[in-house]
Amino acid sequence: MEGKGGSMKAWKPALLCATLLSASCAASASADTAMQTVKYRCNGSKMVVVEYPQQQSDAAIQLNWNHHRYRLTPAKVAQGERYVSQQLIWSLLDEQARLTTRGGRVLAQGCRKIQLPATADGA
Repeated sequence: MEGKGGSMKAWKPALLCATLLSASCAASASADTAMQTVKYRCNGSKMVVVEYPQQQSDAAIQLNWNHHRYRLTPAKVAQGERYVSQQLIWSLLDEQARLTTRGGRVLAQGCRKIQLPATADGA
């Protein structure tokens, strides 16, 4: 016959498994956030590729620049949009974007979305 200690021991692994499963589901839900990829052509033929979350406007973006990938988080601004990381600032205003360092050096400016050609279904 099991005492209180025996039944508690049986519950510990089950509780641990439930906790781990719950944590992995939460992590996978955030990792599976649908992203929309937008390509920008900037002055001097520079290219910036940004992945925006489709659902959450306050979520981080992924910015690809100069063969590096950066995670930028939204910052409050009076007009337009701004995303920041420890190194970079991505600012959008009136259909144009600009990439600068936190120190103020301009890396890319006059960035505009590239309109990708529409493809027909089944083509």
